[in-house]
Amino acid sequence: MKTESRGRPKTFNEQEALTAAMHYFWDHGYDNTSLDNLLDTMQIKKSSFYATFKSKENIFSKSLVLYRELMLSQLNSLNQEIGPKKTLLTLSNMIINELKESGKVKGCLLVNSGQECYKKYSQLSEQITLEFTFFQKLFTTLVQEGQNKNEILNPKSAQQISGRYMNTLNGLIVSIQAGISEEQITDIIESLNEILE
Repeated sequence: MKTESRGRPKTFNEQEALTAAMHYFWDHGYDNTSLDNLLDTMQIKKSSFYATFKSKENIFSKSLVLYRELMLSQLNSLNQEIGPKKTLLTLSNMIINELKESGKVKGCLLVNSGQECYKKYSQLSEQITLEFTFFQKLFTTLVQEGQNKNEILNPKSAQQISGRYMNTLNGLIVSIQAGISEEQITDIIESLNEILE
């Protein structure tokens, strides 16, 4: 007698698979990531991939959301431990530490994705814009908190400060990836410190 099947249960951890995909996209970019690459790094079968994640574009979209959630959790934890100003300065320190440890900087998944995908893929472009807006608001909130606590004395508005901060931080990442000198890196770090004075 046959029993009615309702489909096989998942044999993989969806969160772990998504995290593996996010890191692969982060390392290699969207265009340089194939389905076979994803299946290999996620260690799942093609049928499971399509049943759970639908498409490469969809899992990339989920990867951007996961990246935002991880960054938000990390920033909130840092803020509780060391306060808003030191939290913002820690991001540049993390970039420098990564450079010293590995000789390169992966950069921000969102910035990398913006450079690669913006206006090239319409739906992803819309999401990237929304993610940038989220981080702009988050950094503005941190700056405002820093001003309220007199950690940041810069008289400009929190939005102006956070905008300059984001642009300078992203510039640091892109410049390091382009191979600038240590002296130039130091100059950019000093600019970041001045913005948050």
